[in-house]
Amino acid sequence: MITIFLPALLLLPTALVLDRLFEEPRVSLHPVCWMGRAAEFFERTLRCGKNTPVGMRLRGLAALVCMEACFALPVLALVLVCAHLSPLLEFCAAALCVWLCLAPHSLARHARAVLRPLHKGDLDEARLKLSWIVGRNTKVLDAAGIARASVESVAENCTDGVLSTLFWAFAGYLLGGLPMAATLPAAQRVANTLDAMWGRKNERYLYFGCCAARLDDVFNYLPARLSLFCVTLSCPLVQGADMRQALATGLAFHAAHESPNSAWSEAAFAGALHLKLGGPAIYEGRTINHPWLGTGTPNATPADVARSIDLMLATTWTCTLLLSLILVLVRMPI
Repeated sequence: MITIFLPALLLLPTALVLDRLFEEPRVSLHPVCWMGRAAEFFERTLRCGKNTPVGMRLRGLAALVCMEACFALPVLALVLVCAHLSPLLEFCAAALCVWLCLAPHSLARHARAVLRPLHKGDLDEARLKLSWIVGRNTKVLDAAGIARASVESVAENCTDGVLSTLFWAFAGYLLGGLPMAATLPAAQRVANTLDAMWGRKNERYLYFGCCAARLDDVFNYLPARLSLFCVTLSCPLVQGADMRQALATGLAFHAAHESPNSAWSEAAFAGALHLKLGGPAIYEGRTINHPWLGTGTPNATPADVARSIDLMLATTWTCTLLLSLILVLVRMPI
């Protein structure tokens, strides 16, 4: 009986413990970096022929299918082979694969890299470190703008880089045990990586990247909505975070963003920290008027960045424990 419950109970916590102990592999060994190189190869290979909207969509779809096949299928094969060798090997392989798709402590480390020079008043260094984690032009941001953009990055990536992986590991386990629990997060990570690379609404990627962007939206649809409640439940664990305002702001502003998923976690973070996030931002020389999320102040501070990191980590563990408990309850015989 215990062996039935242990994989369901321990899979997600084990992946998080691995992330805490080892964070991420170095760049040359990180699967996301391999995904980036593969994406560049498939784009060069398949981006040929007439530059028509239909043709570019089809080539983008072909590149997406090739990417998913190159990364998700080997993960599935690995865990299936380990399952034939021993249940322990199967569990370890699945936990390792889920860990490699997670990024909470990497996200925290990059946000703290912005926070340190911001605390010291070194805005040039803070802008440089911020440019590593956001797509906007950081050179025009003042101290409050740097802090606000940092909070926004932590809040948005809390869904894309953390909760979505946890959710699809959970869903995969329900659908097909440990092999699918490893495969679906890998598929989600491919879509998320391609969305970051190809999901831009410019002349080059408007059509070629649309399939990857839509798949990323599909993968993040349920995790984004789950994020509102996980952020809300995590507020008592973070000093100064407002639980009621997180829920109220999340419900009020969840549809305010042009993206179907981004506003759920961002609005919850805005309410929890009494901030107003979003607003105009400059991308590749163009000003994009993002809607404002929340009713607080837009003048974020370094303390707000620190609290957003704490809230993201607390949300990660809340989601992990909640999903693990559900897995055990589902596996429990009636």
